[in-house]
Amino acid sequence: MELPPGCMMPKTDSQKVCKLQKALYGLKQSPRAWFGRFTKSMRAFGYHQSNSDHTLFLKKKQGKITTLIVYVDDMVVTGNDPEEREALQGHLSREFKMKDLGPLKYFLGIEVSRSKKGIFLSERKYALDLLRETCMLTCQPVDTPVEEGLKLRIESNQVPVDKGRYQRLVGRLMYLAHTRPDLDYALGIVSQYMHNPGEQHMNAVLRILRYLKYAPGQGILFTKNEDHQSVDVYTDADWAGAVDDRRSTSGYFTFVGGYESIFSGYLFPHDHLIRLQKSAALVDSTRK
Repeated sequence: MELPPGCMMPKTDSQKVCKLQKALYGLKQSPRAWFGRFTKSMRAFGYHQSNSDHTLFLKKKQGKITTLIVYVDDMVVTGNDPEEREALQGHLSREFKMKDLGPLKYFLGIEVSRSKKGIFLSERKYALDLLRETCMLTCQPVDTPVEEGLKLRIESNQVPVDKGRYQRLVGRLMYLAHTRPDLDYALGIVSQYMHNPGEQHMNAVLRILRYLKYAPGQGILFTKNEDHQSVDVYTDADWAGAVDDRRSTSGYFTFVGGYESIFSGYLFPHDHLIRLQKSAALVDSTRK
């Protein structure tokens, strides 16, 4: 590591560096050193690291599963094995200085509430903070995130807007889509113009904010006794619906557990779908 400011060294040693013996807060190496230490401890306790998300650790034992996910130094532990959860908490308490905050209520902007019906996830505080920062708390609410039949395009004489502000707004709204799948379609439209937004595109983003004012606390309900292993997928495409280049747009929706409150949607130009189909055909032919 480089010498810290204020460290007095002779001029002959001005090109030397320090050897890091222990990672401390405020150093660039701290996050990597902490996560490496944490990963080593979890593996020693019998947990394996997920390949799709390296912050997720899992342990299966006698048909039961326990999972832990970590973000910096905040952790969430869940599973259907109470004894393993208690053993894991005891192991982490011996390895690190930690505090048990009890049942999960708030994590990365996501609020968790429990009832007899199930577990409800929302980002109400995040949505209200976003409305406050954009001065939209007193705006006139609307009951849909996008106008019916809206066709956006890039005009040659369009009124330019602040590109950075547009990208930040769309990015923050995309984070809301974790618990607000009703925003997916509208965000799929406005995100196509991140490179060159105009006044009409910004108005579409502001309409999404007005829709948030209408229902800031909406979210996802994980109901009890549902068959969450059932997955239904629906897909469709329009025909030359893009105003700019007449390309078709495809989309899909995934329903988990048999009800609409949990789904994911995605829109993409039709030539991308063709490339995906060609790639799938190529893979299938190589397997044969």
